[in-house]
Amino acid sequence: MTSKAQIIAKSIADSLQSELSRTSAASLVVCGGSSPIEIFGYLNLEEIDWSLITIFLVDDRLVDPQSEHSNLRLIKTHLIQNKASFAKLIPLSTDLTYSAALPTKFTVTLLGMGTDGHFASLFPDLLSKSEESSLPHPDLHSTSKPHIITTPALGSPSVPRISMNLSLILNSSRIILLANGAEKQAVLAKAETDKTLPVHFLIHQTILPIEIESL
Repeated sequence: MTSKAQIIAKSIADSLQSELSRTSAASLVVCGGSSPIEIFGYLNLEEIDWSLITIFLVDDRLVDPQSEHSNLRLIKTHLIQNKASFAKLIPLSTDLTYSAALPTKFTVTLLGMGTDGHFASLFPDLLSKSEESSLPHPDLHSTSKPHIITTPALGSPSVPRISMNLSLILNSSRIILLANGAEKQAVLAKAETDKTLPVHFLIHQTILPIEIESL
């Protein structure tokens, strides 16, 4: 029986292959954490020309790349393997060289979500604290300038982070949001109306539809 993770992996590979049939390059933005690991295990076996695919991280912790808390290490361990070992992996950076490597639009973006409603490294702490304004923090505003942000220590583990902002994430042809398990599904339901949850601003933007999946 085909698992949900296999189906999602095949869907991502099909989108990458479709892009390669039109152009000479495709791109994939991925998250860290435990949510996508099973998908990565199937995706790295897909028969596509990985040498033409560039992989970006949606966020990372500003720790040693060999640290157990490094998303870069996780992606290298679980995705940049087997056939996908030929892909180009670009670590997150705020320098101009990184900006120059960004495609006009990402082919596919795979996001995870925390039980506090964060995605990427866009945590509740980034929300506007003004009671007079209904607008979120600029990094959670869909029409802000696309860019890379760095944060003070946030999340678990509580370490400084680097992340795409929402508008850069939305510069994608497809976005898949993983909300695994009943607890995260409940958070997602709450986020329909709760603006204290960052994911509220992802699911309510009008730039492109979000594909929500649960393994």
